[in-house]
Amino acid sequence: MQPREQIMPYLTLLIALLLASLSEPLSLEHLRHLDLQRDIRPGQRCPAKCQREQCPDPRLLQSCQWGQVRDLCGCCWECGNGEGQLCDPEPWTGSTFFGQCAEGLRCKAPRRDPAMKADPKPVCVCTKQEILCGTDGKTYENICQLRAVQHRLGEQKKVTVAHHGPCRAKPVITYAPGDIIALEGSNILLSCEVSSYPVASILWKKEGDSTFLASENSNRAIQANGGPRHFELTSWLQLYKVGPDAAGVYTCAARNTFGETSASARLRVIHGGSQKGRELPERKNEAHSTSINEAESEDDEDFEGQPSGYMYL
Repeated sequence: MQPREQIMPYLTLLIALLLASLSEPLSLEHLRHLDLQRDIRPGQRCPAKCQREQCPDPRLLQSCQWGQVRDLCGCCWECGNGEGQLCDPEPWTGSTFFGQCAEGLRCKAPRRDPAMKADPKPVCVCTKQEILCGTDGKTYENICQLRAVQHRLGEQKKVTVAHHGPCRAKPVITYAPGDIIALEGSNILLSCEVSSYPVASILWKKEGDSTFLASENSNRAIQANGGPRHFELTSWLQLYKVGPDAAGVYTCAARNTFGETSASARLRVIHGGSQKGRELPERKNEAHSTSINEAESEDDEDFEGQPSGYMYL
């Protein structure tokens, strides 16, 4: 082969990479899918004989998050693409750029949005959409996500399926209400998101009151709705035309058969002409968690409360 002929395959590869970088971000994972034996030319057939010496260095594949798969020619190992990542469709299309989906995933194009001009590109989708509980006490949306954790942790900390369905545990506040400074006469909204299975009940309480707040009266309303994620409940406390008597600490309390947890936020009400609200207090909202089993460790929680600072209305 002449020197010019030897350079051409690599020049073709370089041009393809440059063109791809203009339209799609290219990660190291994608570079591991490029098969130099075929120079990623569409429609080219697999070589008659597998030349394993031209396959990627196996050391580069040790960190494959979703596991390894054979390339379309069945010759070299490469990193399989994970859930939601771009992928090459069926072999007959001749595309070998993005690579194949890992075990348990298939390459599928999302439904076309009429508002979008371009057709959606295929991505890897897990073939089994079943919620599982891992032996690490965490809930996984599907078996593919659990396998990704298995590959990441390796044999040192092996994670397997504990049982089908979500893990049963006490509630965890995934989004805590934030402190608010509001002008007198304004409406305010406190929100609290809780994740748990069995699904928890959420109640609101004001500091100093002996009972939980009623769901609705002339000055407030309490609503709840499922989501945005599986086994998650979001509750809102809305206060209308707040006055000085509405100021105080409000607590979101969540409870199920495995335990309870709570998070609090402070409401400050200022007069319209007051200058006190212009200075941001240093106090930060804190999430307070308790459990029916006092000896239970807080490390068992999958999520942590995410308190925010003061909000001005």
